[in-house]
Amino acid sequence: MPGGNTSNIIADKRGLAGGTRSVTLVTAHLDSVNHPAHGPDDPAAPAPGADDNGSGSVGVVEIARVLKDQSSTQDLRFILFGGEEQGLFGSKHYVRQLPAAERTLIKSVVNMDMIAVLNTNSPTVLLEGGDPVSKNMIAGLSSAAHTYTKLTVNTSLDPHDSDHVPFIGAAVPAVLTIEGNDDANHNIHSANDTLNHVNHDLALEILRMNTAYVAGEIGVQTSLTG
Repeated sequence: MPGGNTSNIIADKRGLAGGTRSVTLVTAHLDSVNHPAHGPDDPAAPAPGADDNGSGSVGVVEIARVLKDQSSTQDLRFILFGGEEQGLFGSKHYVRQLPAAERTLIKSVVNMDMIAVLNTNSPTVLLEGGDPVSKNMIAGLSSAAHTYTKLTVNTSLDPHDSDHVPFIGAAVPAVLTIEGNDDANHNIHSANDTLNHVNHDLALEILRMNTAYVAGEIGVQTSLTG
């Protein structure tokens, strides 16, 4: 990417089914950035990124922890993308280099970006995807939210500005799961995006929804509780 290099971190959990297996992706971006209100970005400026996107990155690791010992029939892949803030470099590269045969095996992509700041009166999640490629995913995630959480669910079919977008552009089902009314979070991209603004209960609710949905996609053989 301009000015240097970045990396994607990828981990796989293999399913037990024989033959060709589908794969579900759980993703987030690992980088953070400080965008000054005036002037160019300063790479040396403090960018703690607790919500954007420490929260999503921790979410990927937590779902991996919960599912690592669960037997499943289908494959599961965890990806932490680099270079998202500079222009989705990591996810664009990943989608671009995928062989067509491998791309067709992707059943769904659950992307987490900013899942831990409460900007609404009640805990709310926005499910953002493409029309029509993400509609079944949005329905499935909504069902998981209503079954396992107390989240209010909002939806959008106008995907932009996160790592689900390159997948949707390649006709791969993908949905961004993000805190409700994220535009009201004015601490991101600054030195103020710190842990004291994080709402752990909201993050856990969104993770419950995502974990339940992913478990269903990969055919987890045992029930998940707690």
